[in-house]
Amino acid sequence: MVNNLLRRTSFIVDDVEVTARFYQDIFGWSRFYDHETPVDRRFPPCAPDQTMGKIIILKVDDPFIGMIGFMEYQGYVPERRVKADRTTLGIGDAILIVESNNIQQVCLNARKYDARMVTDPVEWSVKDHSGQGVIKLSTCSFFDPNGIYVEVNCRLS
Repeated sequence: MVNNLLRRTSFIVDDVEVTARFYQDIFGWSRFYDHETPVDRRFPPCAPDQTMGKIIILKVDDPFIGMIGFMEYQGYVPERRVKADRTTLGIGDAILIVESNNIQQVCLNARKYDARMVTDPVEWSVKDHSGQGVIKLSTCSFFDPNGIYVEVNCRLS
């Protein structure tokens, strides 16, 4: 039997330290990995072979699947495809979805970093995975300083 687990999502960013601090301060995540390493141009296909990359991986409650990574290249500037000042999403864009039990505090913390708020917490509902039930949520969303869209949900039922 083969297991195919989604381990984490990683983002290429302008400043890995600033980005890691943003998520540590807003969500309380801790550092799991924090190293510089030469990169292989195939993984991801971005920088030339042996370019130094600074990689920080943050973990949440689950040490295997609850992680997010950030990488900054040193001495190489990749093409910017995501505008840091954007306000909408399009095909191929990532949505970072975070579940929180204190959405009000998360929003306050995001504002301290001048995150571009899309919406303050609002209550709404979606169908559950079976399509028979309803999940009630409080949700806020914002763009982080890199232009990454973050949706924060708090389950109400």
